[in-house]
Amino acid sequence: MKINNLLETINAIIHAPETLIKARFLEKYFTRNRKMPFTDVLSFFFDMRKTSLQTRLNLFFKGRKQPMISQQAFSKTRSHFDHSPFETMMRALVEQEYMNENASLPTWNGYHVFADDGSYLQLPKTPELAEKFGVRGAGGHCVSAGISVLYDVLSGWPIDPVITHSDMNERRECEKHLAYLSSKLPDIAEKSLILLDRGYPSEGLFKAIESKGMKFLARCKSNFCKKTQEAPMGDSIVKLKGGLVVRVYKFSLASGEIETLLTNLFEIPTKELPELYAKRWEIETAYGRLKNIVCLENFSGKTENAIRQDFWASMVLMISVAVFDKEANEKIEKSQRPQFNKHAYKANTGDMVVTLRDEFVFSVLRKNKLLSMYKIKRIIAKLAYSKSPIRPQRSFPRHKDRHISFNLNLKSHL
Repeated sequence: MKINNLLETINAIIHAPETLIKARFLEKYFTRNRKMPFTDVLSFFFDMRKTSLQTRLNLFFKGRKQPMISQQAFSKTRSHFDHSPFETMMRALVEQEYMNENASLPTWNGYHVFADDGSYLQLPKTPELAEKFGVRGAGGHCVSAGISVLYDVLSGWPIDPVITHSDMNERRECEKHLAYLSSKLPDIAEKSLILLDRGYPSEGLFKAIESKGMKFLARCKSNFCKKTQEAPMGDSIVKLKGGLVVRVYKFSLASGEIETLLTNLFEIPTKELPELYAKRWEIETAYGRLKNIVCLENFSGKTENAIRQDFWASMVLMISVAVFDKEANEKIEKSQRPQFNKHAYKANTGDMVVTLRDEFVFSVLRKNKLLSMYKIKRIIAKLAYSKSPIRPQRSFPRHKDRHISFNLNLKSHL
């Protein structure tokens, strides 16, 4: 997908009359001319700066003819509609990209490679959110929502995100993702490969994947079942208790730990399986960006509706990052061709998220297409300049305390 197509789709949904009709809670809402009409309210959500809400509003109205509004007025306005405009944008972009016969989608050995993983979002501590989404942690004091995302690890696109209760069943959510692929993207589903971490493996889930004509590669626990425990080191074929035949590959990691992979890919060379499974780390990286760079958990409101609005708007931003990332990398690759560098280079995704978070609403969502294109070129040039070398086989220890938690009362006001 090109950036122009991305922006046209987003703008078309923002300005479509049916978007308002579907989203508003009462017919009387948004029927009069207001200081901030519905289309401006939706556009404002793409200003992902984590300053105070009033500061963001002041910047949004800077240079405009209409008078600015207070954060109290904005909070009341946003309570008049649901999250559906942003979910509609996200679903439309995915279907437009993955149902386009002319789209050059990245694949691995002919497969579209998806990872499924669950995570949790820390929410503001309110009785309403605790009742709706549940609590976690020692003593049950941490108000949290569960999220599950089917993620294209080759393109960086979230395909089917879900926000739900904190006691979610990850396997059940995975089956819902499979149903989405089969019903909405059947041509993609036929060539899909699902990467799963060790919390997912079950014979029931594997059979569900196979029944839809898909492939899987999963890491399993050492005590997953007796048959895999007894399997020899290296490559072997095992018939599980329920009758499912799987390929088992057991090998030693650098740490000395034994890794066990299960798959229904019987034709792939053994040495490629660990490299393929390593691609699953992309979804972990995506969750890190979502929480620590996009700062999704620094929610702009304390209601269930506000949580869902912020979540789905962030999913649209993640897709936008993937689209801008692709064009920036194409520009970098073109500029590097005449040179003989030690490493290949790619756009710095962290800088990209920050750039789009700060400039997306102001530089992109404009009515003047010429000015919009000029701004886009400037953004791409900026992103292409901020590049990082690609260093294969590089790894870092995983720190359990790397996550950043936000207290809503301590939001930056800079």
